[in-house]
Amino acid sequence: QVVFLEKRVTELEKDTAANGEQHSRLKQENLQLVHRANALEEQLKEQELRADQTLLEEIKKQRELLSKMEREKSIEIENLQARLQQLDDENSELRSCVPCLKANIERLE
Repeated sequence: QVVFLEKRVTELEKDTAANGEQHSRLKQENLQLVHRANALEEQLKEQELRADQTLLEEIKKQRELLSKMEREKSIEIENLQARLQQLDDENSELRSCVPCLKANIERLE
């Protein structure tokens, strides 16, 4: 009976030691995983911030480009309207010359 109990105590001591080692190993592994998770969360936050900054810069760039294109289009429209007015004026001037030219042609014939 005593030998059995001594054996049993020895087994329990070994189990306890093994469990203690496993507990320490798991605790260390958990600590490493927590540090890794924290590092990844920090990295994610930094990437999100960079992505937000990049997006804001791209939005600003596109707005500036759109504004420039609108200014250029407005200038082009103004130039075309001025050219149209000039051509209308020339057309009116030429039309006003037609009767005189017809009269000259008839007189020369």
